[in-house]
Amino acid sequence: MIQPIDLQADNVFAYRIEGEVRASEMRPLVNILETKLQQHKKMRLYAEYVGVEDVSLTAVWEDLKFNFSHLTDFEKAAIVTDRDWIGLSAGLVGLIPGLDVKFFTFAEQEQARQWVKR
Repeated sequence: MIQPIDLQADNVFAYRIEGEVRASEMRPLVNILETKLQQHKKMRLYAEYVGVEDVSLTAVWEDLKFNFSHLTDFEKAAIVTDRDWIGLSAGLVGLIPGLDVKFFTFAEQEQARQWVKR
């Protein structure tokens, strides 16, 4: 399940992914983000991954297609997770020039929210 999070910052795209993720949930998320990208030169990302066990291959493909077409549209990303494998895979995003990525635990959730908005 994917839920948007309102961090009261228009240039921050924030969401929470919990449990199983399907491609049908990814498309609306991508549409919202594409609209925000038209309004802001650079965006920031805040993501919470809670107990993510299963992600469909179609959902992964949708995510990859979007990420590759918008590599330079993000300047900061805060990733909050309880799973080591998400940190490892999301760590590859840190290889993108100009993107500042930090990983946080759920105990550091508020710190992550403040960091991405600064």
